[in-house]
Amino acid sequence: RRLTLVRSGRKIGAWTVAVGAAKTPTPAGRTFLLGLLKPSDPKPSPLIMPVGAHSETLDTFGGGPGTVAFHGWADESVFGRAVTHGCVRVPDDALTRLSKVPLGTQVLITR
Repeated sequence: RRLTLVRSGRKIGAWTVAVGAAKTPTPAGRTFLLGLLKPSDPKPSPLIMPVGAHSETLDTFGGGPGTVAFHGWADESVFGRAVTHGCVRVPDDALTRLSKVPLGTQVLITR
């Protein structure tokens, strides 16, 4: 439930985030930042950053594959909790910082 941004072995940011609920956990393991999407409807998030991981429990979500992503969330009460369908909901400042991370950057998800 903690996101840490590291560059060259140095921590450059850390945030409390929301992760997958017990029935739809965020999959653990190594993956990578796959893309940076700006949806036409910026609610609930103006940016969505899919990673190269898919849900362990959902074959599809929202009309597409069960791809895991970083994205914003307006209701800050979710941060620190396991409440998502597998994505990682991040605060606005984390979303801004993550949007500057190069595509292909390694992501390590632990439980």
